[in-house]
Amino acid sequence: AVVSTQSTGLSSYVAAGEFTISGKVKSAVIENAVIYGTLGILFGVLLIYVVASKHLDKEAIKVLCITASNTWGLLVLIFLMGYGLVQVPRACWERSSYSELLTQKRFDVSKIKIELEEAQEKLSQILEEVRHINRLVSRTNELRKFVDIIIAKCPSLQGEDLANINYDDYANGRDDVTISRSSLVSVHGKVISAHTNMHRCQVLWDITVSDGLDLEDWVLMRHKEYRAESTIGLIQYYIRIFVIPILLKAVSVLFALISIVIIWSEMVFSVKHPTLTICALLVDFVKSPAIVVVVCITFISYMCLCAYYTIFKLRLFNLYYMAPAQQTDDYSLLFSATVLSRLTTPLSLNFLALVHQDTRYNPEIQTAFTTIMGSFEVIPFIAQGFNVYYPILIALIGIATLLKVGTRCMAFLGFQTFVQDDEISMDYVEEGKQLLNRERRSRERGGKQEHSSSKPSSSSGSKRYENKKLLPSKTAADHTFDNDRARLLDSEEYDANSLLDTAPSSSYRNQNKKSSLFDDV
Repeated sequence: AVVSTQSTGLSSYVAAGEFTISGKVKSAVIENAVIYGTLGILFGVLLIYVVASKHLDKEAIKVLCITASNTWGLLVLIFLMGYGLVQVPRACWERSSYSELLTQKRFDVSKIKIELEEAQEKLSQILEEVRHINRLVSRTNELRKFVDIIIAKCPSLQGEDLANINYDDYANGRDDVTISRSSLVSVHGKVISAHTNMHRCQVLWDITVSDGLDLEDWVLMRHKEYRAESTIGLIQYYIRIFVIPILLKAVSVLFALISIVIIWSEMVFSVKHPTLTICALLVDFVKSPAIVVVVCITFISYMCLCAYYTIFKLRLFNLYYMAPAQQTDDYSLLFSATVLSRLTTPLSLNFLALVHQDTRYNPEIQTAFTTIMGSFEVIPFIAQGFNVYYPILIALIGIATLLKVGTRCMAFLGFQTFVQDDEISMDYVEEGKQLLNRERRSRERGGKQEHSSSKPSSSSGSKRYENKKLLPSKTAADHTFDNDRARLLDSEEYDANSLLDTAPSSSYRNQNKKSSLFDDV
């Protein structure tokens, strides 16, 4: 609870649009006082009612608080881990197929392009509002220093344009009364949020396009005879084309088996006699303490992977979004840290219940964890049906994830989600394919211009598909392999409509459009 309160307070502090540290602290305190004050009142009323009706002492109240925390943590864990137990093996299997991965990447390109355009439009609207405020607030106004802070947070070109305005050209009788400190605080928060979102969308667009072009190259190379001029390039080719997909499929099958074991154990761990959980049977069967430690670490690590995978894949519009390439905002990082800290205790208690090392299922065993944190107990009125609804929820969430029920519902409601057999999704895939082709031609033209204006480089053929500012630097072996790949791709005419046509046909895909020099325009 202390960690949760601190994380939420820091999130409110970061998201505040105040201009001073004291203002940010005051805003965060007020916001958290409203939230936790309301929750505290409700909890206090409930606690008074329980104490008055049950005549509980101090120790019983402590147990009640622990069981209430366990109940909430286990309910959250059901949804997070239930999704991850199915999605983690499927994600590994999907990444083993470059064709399916390319289809998904094309959809992502189209989706991020729309997000980028929306972010640009929103930033333009906010900058126009800043321009209006800049004209209204004179140099002598006490709010001028806050306007200058807002202008400094704007992108460089727009900020310079706003800062160079001659205020003497405006009349002195402007309506300064319409501008207040609270309105400037609101605009300041909007500028920070819009600029952060714009920068994130731009970086993700560059990375996604580079990944999409790279995947197109790999799909094309699988349909061509590869002749490397270097041994290193040949080894890397076979590893990328053949070895990695096989390893990903093997890992996917292994993860699927572990998921089946955990789901079965979750459904039957409440049965004390006979022992039906596979996790508990493995721990009882193995006699060596070292092997027991390995088995326990394997299962609890996989449970953590599944639960944390869901947290990192979860997105609530732009309020909570774990973006790659270090583009996650401060609020999302703090929120994820809060959720991760809350899952520690429920995960540990749930694992002890799976292996029957909890006092509730084996009174003779008392672990160090249960001595401090308590055993696997839930609120009494929920515990009556806990053994019934807990296995049902695990099974329902797993089946729903397997059938992609949530994804299909989101697509039906109009959200941009990828569904393999959906016509709208395939339209997005086709649009992403066209965007990649356009970006490839643009980068090739830029590479030719750079090549003509500079000295020739041995690795120029591989760098034309890279975003130098975003991708990591390459070793000599990587440059050798990229040279071989670029030479192979240049050896034949690039046919994007045959080898790279991995997505099913949509309503307008099969139209034969003639390419033109002005297609990019």
